[in-house]
Amino acid sequence: MTTNSIPSWKASGDWFDVCKCKNPCACEFAQEPTYGDCEGVLAYHIRSGNYGKISLDELNAIGLGSFEGNI
Repeated sequence: MTTNSIPSWKASGDWFDVCKCKNPCACEFAQEPTYGDCEGVLAYHIRSGNYGKISLDELNAIGLGSFEGNI
């Protein structure tokens, strides 16, 4: 039987998030969302990093989310 392991990884760069709540984002302070749900965008730019032997340098990623209640 083989054992799967998670490769070592690291990432450094910049991130930005925004949601539809009144500023600041209530979820970041463990508070209820302004309108009862959370819809937002997370954007990342990895300046340098790796996942095992795979380079993540200069990678851009974006995530869209919609949650009921606090994330």
